[in-house]
Amino acid sequence: MKLKIRNQPDFFSGLFFIVLGVAFSWMATGYSLGTAAKMGPAYFPLLLGGLLAVLGCVIAAQSVTKHADEKKIEPMVLRPFVLVLGSVALFGALLVPLGLILASLVLVVASAIASHEFGWKYTILSVIVLTGACYLIFIYGLQLPLPVWPGVR
Repeated sequence: MKLKIRNQPDFFSGLFFIVLGVAFSWMATGYSLGTAAKMGPAYFPLLLGGLLAVLGCVIAAQSVTKHADEKKIEPMVLRPFVLVLGSVALFGALLVPLGLILASLVLVVASAIASHEFGWKYTILSVIVLTGACYLIFIYGLQLPLPVWPGVR
């Protein structure tokens, strides 16, 4: 009997979960396990890694059943991937010299350009809402010592 992968995204997601779960469980074995009543440092990561691996097995197994939806993995489009990751890196590089407000503006605009549904109206609205939320949360609420504007702390 030949095994046919009917749902490729689910199959490879399941394999990824299995690899991550086994890796975390294996790394946790370097610490003491303890007991359920007195957990050691390895207890929680070993348990979560095991659960993640089991979840991966279930997802991968369901992707090869005859009831699984037929789905193929789409070819990866690099432009949005590079723009979003690049905008996050650019935010980190620009935070100190430009301040939170301008660095957030660059982050949101660069990330919005990555979308195939890009429009200036929603981008400007997103800049206002997200930059305002960043200011309220990080500067006002958490009182982090981040520069707000260039040269202003």
